Amino acid sequence: MADETAHARPAAGRAVDDDAPLVDAATVVLVRDGPGGAGLEVLLLERHLDSDFAGGALVFPGGKLDDRDRRLPRDRWRGADLDRWARAMGTDPSGALGLLVAGVRETFEEAGILLASRHDGRPVTATDLASDDAVDMRRRLGVRGEDHDWQPWLADRGFVLELGWLGLWSWWATPRGQHRRFDTRFLLAAVPPAQIAGHDEVETTDLRWTTPAAALEAQARGEATVIYPTRCNLAALAAYRDVAAVTRAVADGEVDQRRIEPHMVMVDGAPMVQHPDGGPPEPV
Repeated sequence: MADETAHARPAAGRAVDDDAPLVDAATVVLVRDGPGGAGLEVLLLERHLDSDFAGGALVFPGGKLDDRDRRLPRDRWRGADLDRWARAMGTDPSGALGLLVAGVRETFEEAGILLASRHDGRPVTATDLASDDAVDMRRRLGVRGEDHDWQPWLADRGFVLELGWLGLWSWWATPRGQHRRFDTRFLLAAVPPAQIAGHDEVETTDLRWTTPAAALEAQARGEATVIYPTRCNLAALAAYRDVAAVTRAVADGEVDQRRIEPHMVMVDGAPMVQHPDGGPPEPV
């Protein structure tokens, strides 16, 4: 369920001051150093056109929290101080674990990247993730209307989620007045060098590695759809030259990790998004 973030389309006939409950979600911003000195690149997925959320838009992989994510056994993850994460993400330790695991699970499902190692520390490789059982697991996780538990598969394969590879990048909540609302923590991670991304062909139809500036330029030219929170995050990412710089900024707490909840305003009869810090309203 890619990039469940700040702006679902208002339901027909629904006033912008109506409310919907917030759903906890996690999104993972995967980064790499581009080939040939291209600079920092991010992985963006293209949502399926018939999606009821952000159809056709370029988004980061992510989705809503599954309650089972909170209960991943201790021997299936490592590297996270849950008390620290709980404080940063405004939740309790089990909620922090759930959000981190949800981000890793959704990134595996939608982008084919698994932020994990084997129990003995050996890397998970592209060959591992191209195996029949891994491909089938991604398919099962992506089937709409089904509720599949991936934890037995992790145990069978001896995979341990590397939650220490994640850092809190930002935190966005959907404005009031939308028919679906998400309280989304954006997590940043460098893509494991032994793995190759591939979209899931269920909720997404394509993927691309691109610099943040190039993605924003494509949006400005009308060649891509990039929803408001993704645009804001891309603009912030464009300030960093490479993976080392952005991961250092995250580790040092030099990025904006406040909970940001924009609000909807009507401009000439059309709903627009207003950042809580001010500035001109923007399209959803």
